[in-house]
Amino acid sequence: MYLTGINVTLYVNFVKCLLKRKKMTVVESILKTLVKERNVYRLSGKEAGQLTKECLQLALVDLMAEKPFEKITVTELVLKSGVSRQSFYRNYESKEDILKDLHQGMEDAVMEIADDVSEDDSYSWFERFFSYLGKNGEYFGLLMKAREKQQSNFSFLPSLKEIFRLDDKAEQYRMCAYEGGLNAICKEWIAGGMTESVEDMAHLCDSIFGNIHKRLMQNG
Repeated sequence: MYLTGINVTLYVNFVKCLLKRKKMTVVESILKTLVKERNVYRLSGKEAGQLTKECLQLALVDLMAEKPFEKITVTELVLKSGVSRQSFYRNYESKEDILKDLHQGMEDAVMEIADDVSEDDSYSWFERFFSYLGKNGEYFGLLMKAREKQQSNFSFLPSLKEIFRLDDKAEQYRMCAYEGGLNAICKEWIAGGMTESVEDMAHLCDSIFGNIHKRLMQNG
């Protein structure tokens, strides 16, 4: 749960505009928003720690829009975020750990898509999934590029093997094909500029993966 009440992938564009217009650090812009929109004037220790993490995450995304991930330094992160170097190392060992947190946040958001979708309505799930990707395509493109530069497998989905415990070997292979295939389609769609509509992508994936998706939801 983000302290700001807004997922970082949706909040980042606002912060980037505010930074450029007001010359603020990330922490200044978030604190101003908390005071103005939520009347928050004092943070608990836990909230302050969460704010530090959010500021570093937002600063990293903002910097990744300007330069390759591997060229970003901790010094740039603390200057952009407005937090101290000591606070950085209290929360993260490296910038790679921030990247992992951002990736985890994306996976958590994907899991929430299924919360109020019927197990039998695979099309609606794919439509929501691609709508979510489309709204945050620029951000996911940056995240995907950074992870792949580290030679780290980038997935738009959480590991299905860790969620669904299937005894049937054939179903396990189908699940692997579903996970790998959907990830490949997402990467191609984002890399190609997302020219196809959300509805077209949902229909395509429903026709390819609809049956296995329904079975997984029913087993879950």
